Amino acid sequence: MENNTKMSLNKTNLNKWVEQGKTIPICINEGCENNVAIRHWSAQGDPSLKTECSRCADARKRNKNIDGITFHKKKYCENKDGILGFICPMDKERYSEFPSDIYHMDHLDGNHHNNSLDNLKTFCAICHTRKGKESDDFNAFKSSSRIHKV
Repeated sequence: MENNTKMSLNKTNLNKWVEQGKTIPICINEGCENNVAIRHWSAQGDPSLKTECSRCADARKRNKNIDGITFHKKKYCENKDGILGFICPMDKERYSEFPSDIYHMDHLDGNHHNNSLDNLKTFCAICHTRKGKESDDFNAFKSSSRIHKV
């Protein structure tokens, strides 16, 4: 019963979102037209969005190809050459040893609804966290924050 209630709440939140004229972004992977997966809904009724649909994410994590789909998430940190102003501390020769969930997709402009490929980079968890702290990404009061100003 609990799972059905959760599904109903997700569907209710999605219906409200769409009724407000809002949309869910399309999966970032070339050739996929599915909506991205929703992690959860905030108390304010905003979705926490992933960058891929569930089908693509599941296949990518299992190292399976999907005909006609090109995955965008890299298996390495795109800060390996210091594009963030500091060099990735991970050993570049060992990137492939780590599971894919150590690599995060970063929305450069902070807008999680903007899934254009030029707005997305793959960073390791270390670089993503440091970038977020140094660029004030974790400030709940800046304009791109999911939390609305009162």
